[in-house]
Formats: sequence, structure tokens, C-alpha cells
Amino acid sequence: PPASTPTPVAPAQLPSSGTPGSFSKQVLPIFQAKCAMCHNSSTTLGGWDSSSYESVMTSGENSPVVIAGDVQKSLLAQLLQGTNGKFMPPMGALPQEEIQAILDWIASGAKND
Repeated sequence: PPASTPTPVAPAQLPSSGTPGSFSKQVLPIFQAKCAMCHNSSTTLGGWDSSSYESVMTSGENSPVVIAGDVQKSLLAQLLQGTNGKFMPPMGALPQEEIQAILDWIASGAKND
């Protein structure tokens, strides 16, 4: 059978958990495990580097990919949810709890902690 395309997740299905996300404790480990193989300082697909807070916030062909406090306008959130016609990672959606941790971090101001 042909490979299935991930189904976009409607933003309305992802309300904030009310818990501010932590970059160093929650978000960076997800990026290291799931994004860095393609988005790192030497292989910056799309120009985006997931290896550090500074690079996450400033790199990318369509930077900024994170708009602190604005999940709807953050390209990273759109790509993780598949709401802009593209989906990251391309092999399938991250687990819901990982997407939520990243969305909570963006919603709470995308601080470097």
C-alpha cells in the first residue's frame, strides 16, 4: 500500500495545557531526538538549525519560525500540526505530548530557560 500522509491536526484540538513549556528541559530534547538529524548546524534543511535556542529562534529560510507568544503565526507550530500544507517531520507526526510541549513553550513566550 502507498505510504500514508499524516493527517493535519486542527489547532482547535490543541488547547494550551496551561503549563509553560521549558526549552532546556522539554523542547530542546525533542529537537535533539527528532529534528537534529536534518536540522543541525551542518545540515540545515530549510535553513533551520534546531541545535540551540539562538539558532531555533533566528535561523530558517522563513525565519523567524517561532513567534514568541503566538502559536498561530509560528511556522514551527504550523509545520508540526500540518496546518500550512506541509508536515514536519515528514515521516509522520510527533507524539501529541511532544507537540503540546513545543506549543506550550511558544505560547508561554518561547523563553530560553
